[in-house]
Amino acid sequence: MKDKNLDYSSIIGLILILFVLIIFTYFNNNNHTNDTNKYKYNNSYNYKELDSNHQEFSITDQRKKNHFFLLENDVLKLKISSLGGGIHDVLLKKYKAYDSLLSYHAKNLYLIKNSSFLYKLSFLNQKGFNFDTNTLYFQPIFLEKNQKSEIKTLTMRAKNPYGRGFLDYVYTIGEKNQYDIGFSIRTRNFSFFKNKGFVSYLNLEHKMLSLEKDRDWENSYTQVCYSASSDNENMNNHFDSVKYLSEKKTEDKNIYGVKWISHKQQFFSFILIPEKILKSVFVQSENFSSGFFLKKIQLKTFIDPVKNENISFRFYFGPLDLKILKKYQNGFENIIPFGWGFLKWINKYFFLIVFQFLEKTNLNYGIIIILMTIVVKLILYPITYKQYKLSAIMKSIRPEIEKLNHKYRKDVFKKQRAIMELYHNVGINPMSGCISTLFQIPIFYSLFKFFPTIINLRGKSFLWVEDLTSYDSIFKLPFFIPFYGNHVSLLTLLYSLALLVYTKLSNNGKKNVSQNENDFSIPDMNFLLYLMPIVMLLFINSYASALSLYYFTSNIINIGFFFFIKEFMLNEKKILIKIQDKKEIKRNYWNNIIKKITNKRYKNSTKE
Repeated sequence: MKDKNLDYSSIIGLILILFVLIIFTYFNNNNHTNDTNKYKYNNSYNYKELDSNHQEFSITDQRKKNHFFLLENDVLKLKISSLGGGIHDVLLKKYKAYDSLLSYHAKNLYLIKNSSFLYKLSFLNQKGFNFDTNTLYFQPIFLEKNQKSEIKTLTMRAKNPYGRGFLDYVYTIGEKNQYDIGFSIRTRNFSFFKNKGFVSYLNLEHKMLSLEKDRDWENSYTQVCYSASSDNENMNNHFDSVKYLSEKKTEDKNIYGVKWISHKQQFFSFILIPEKILKSVFVQSENFSSGFFLKKIQLKTFIDPVKNENISFRFYFGPLDLKILKKYQNGFENIIPFGWGFLKWINKYFFLIVFQFLEKTNLNYGIIIILMTIVVKLILYPITYKQYKLSAIMKSIRPEIEKLNHKYRKDVFKKQRAIMELYHNVGINPMSGCISTLFQIPIFYSLFKFFPTIINLRGKSFLWVEDLTSYDSIFKLPFFIPFYGNHVSLLTLLYSLALLVYTKLSNNGKKNVSQNENDFSIPDMNFLLYLMPIVMLLFINSYASALSLYYFTSNIINIGFFFFIKEFMLNEKKILIKIQDKKEIKRNYWNNIIKKITNKRYKNSTKE
């Protein structure tokens, strides 16, 4: 059997990377999945769909025209509706939504549009009588303005249609660049409900709008996140971990001791922050496979606006920006999906710091990614150099190993022992190549989570790429290819081609050093090395183009390193001479030992 090309370090590294990709795909499909058992409120009152068109309300409300009132600062613009008193629209001034007609981010970005975010107080008694506040007509009774004559505080009031008292919704928007608003529910003299034995709960429904280029990709990042505390009184406990509902499945759950709850998208989020911990919250997340909306999220929690005449929340409508979220000191930054475990730490405390440092150069973000790649490759250069050096030494001692293969072709154990002794004599450890690969795998995987979550890259163009957080498409396919998709990404093609060239260069001339003519125990696995470019072409075609740009640049640098180290830093002839010198020193050492033992025995025999 002819000698076959085989480099164990490359093969093991390839298998490890393939394993990581399989695990990555599995977690993308199953991450954060929770128990699918249905949870029910443990309460004597039964939940049912409330009739939002209650006759006594509709007669009154339909006669009145709906009016809108604006709350605005430098980053937010909210439209408040008089019918129901809720938020009708939320516009983020500093961001744009993706426009499919123009193929870039050009539309005004509305997190809430046309009452896609509804909340109401629902009142229910034991006899089954119920009504909702979303059909009440609210009128502004108090306006507080800032120096720019912009409304800072808006109080909307509705009359109790069944008795005495009023219901107030109070909205307060922050100054300048604040993305959160205050929302309070106040009641005045609601004695009717108290006497009739009513209970009340807050009912919120949020249909989340699609804002990005790739709906499926965006939906995979859209989910409910929340922080729950075992201490139902302490809002200042900052050590509670963030938990999730499934991104993929329709799911509902009872949550106890809720500090805050977030409806997170890929780059933006709504966060409900109660003034006091909510003892029990029922939340349901439902996926939409098509249309304008990604998910519908429903939330219900019992409150008592009669007993507690002022119930306060804060609503956050804003970007998933690490600096902004950290200012709240409530763990909101942990909803940014930087990855799990130590991979999250690599992204937050290495890649993000490097990225933010290079961002200060004000260069194009594509150039920043290229510079970031160069920085990382320079940091990893010692490992790269050791890998190349190991490869060169292995190539130099290949004739010696082939002799051992031939000499011990009938005894595998002796052959392996002799080869390991040769490795020891020349001072190398073949497993060091695997260790180097293992060291680089966390970096390889971290980038899968880093680039699609950095909001600063969102909508930024580079050459033909219109958005570095989404795929670049040079051709739309009329059909869908499993794993690959229905488009052709040029950056992914360039990366796969560069990876193929690098694989060919690094594997050129390598031969199987463990097989002999009669050893058929190890199959020809050389094809696995050339399988990797194809695998990567399939896996990352729909990933962020910034990821493909990084890997393409990385492989171009690897090719440059290959020629630089080979031509200027590693002289194979000198390595071979050094190996022969080590072998000669080792041989002389053992010859001297044998000579001393022989002389000693000769002297002893002469004396006798």
